[in-house]
Amino acid sequence: MKIITAYVRTERAAQLMRALHNAGVSGVSAYIVHGVSGETSTFLYSKRPFEPSHLPESLKLEVICDEESVETIIQLIAREAKTGAPGDGIIAIQAIEQVRRIRDL
Repeated sequence: MKIITAYVRTERAAQLMRALHNAGVSGVSAYIVHGVSGETSTFLYSKRPFEPSHLPESLKLEVICDEESVETIIQLIAREAKTGAPGDGIIAIQAIEQVRRIRDL
């Protein structure tokens, strides 16, 4: 099992979530997160950087999937999140040793 975490631009959220749903990917968690990315060095000088309401907004997606689905999901996220501008996003993949449902414990 793997967990895929992706940070993408919020303006691509609706299209990306629709594409994941159409591809049969279920169990996607989505959060709005704020932070300063490496692509916005001048941002620190233009606004007060450490107030969450002033920081740039991104969409954080998390998907737990089997090994066979990883490449398909990564390609889908990369295709749908791409705008061609710097800071389109980042994708991280981590191995999960065990996944347990709460009701099974």
